[in-house]
Amino acid sequence: MKKFWMKGNKMTHKSKKFKPNHEYKIGFGVNQAEKIGKAANKVNETPKNFIKKAVLDSATSINQSSEIVNK
Repeated sequence: MKKFWMKGNKMTHKSKKFKPNHEYKIGFGVNQAEKIGKAANKVNETPKNFIKKAVLDSATSINQSSEIVNK
């Protein structure tokens, strides 16, 4: 059974949650790809590892801040 949400007078599908340990592909524009490549080269990492590390750092800080709020 599919779940729907009402948005105005239209029914929309409920978005799916991310799966843990699943690799997703992300598309970047030319400018974003160049900026990521330059930043990755400065820290001597591959762009893929640079993005993974940045996402994990961001998620960790979000989790830590939510733990502080919930105390």
